[in-house]
Amino acid sequence: MKILSLIHVMVAQAFYRWAMREINPLHPDLPRIMLRQQELNDKARRMFAVSSFSR
Repeated sequence: MKILSLIHVMVAQAFYRWAMREINPLHPDLPRIMLRQQELNDKARRMFAVSSFSR
């Protein structure tokens, strides 16, 4: 199950990186995209931190 969550986070991060490259800097959804990117980064950091302690 953790692998599926990790794959989801990685794909979502790639999508949002692509969106940031393609979106107009004045688009109204830009703050929401940036917030979601930060949430995904935090989630990935937590997933890696937990997995390293479980060994």
